[in-house]
Amino acid sequence: MDGIVIAPVTQDTVPLLDAALRRLATDLGDDYLADQATLSAAICGPASGCFALLASSDEGTMGVVLVAPVFSTMRGGAGLFVSDLWVAASARGKGLARRLLAATLQEGARRHSARFLKLTVYHDNPGARASYDRLGFAASPDETNMFLTGAALETLRETL
Repeated sequence: MDGIVIAPVTQDTVPLLDAALRRLATDLGDDYLADQATLSAAICGPASGCFALLASSDEGTMGVVLVAPVFSTMRGGAGLFVSDLWVAASARGKGLARRLLAATLQEGARRHSARFLKLTVYHDNPGARASYDRLGFAASPDETNMFLTGAALETLRETL
């Protein structure tokens, strides 16, 4: 893993983040609805709600992580939700995901006094689940991810 530098994404590196997140979506078979302008506003804008880190070497982008702050009274403070984590195929199995998560904790502590990490792992991605288990992540049997989008979101928005 020599020669890999991990640094916060800046306005200039948003295109590299976008390309890596598109590869992640392809790898997972997910839709990719974000664009560079949206990523830029979310990460670099005056009201930025998240941050991202880019791992790069002479070979190009080796990994990225996209993170948003969260707060939990149950956990006693601020934490970080890792929404996206991608490592290039050539760098997998070499500890880069661990390094990205460690750098995320350092940056999150600096920005938000973060005390914990939270993430979601797909049921059909046992390799990722095994990696997170090895790092010490614990599944929460008491939680279910739920999302409100589309017409239901608009209906709720117009309730007041």
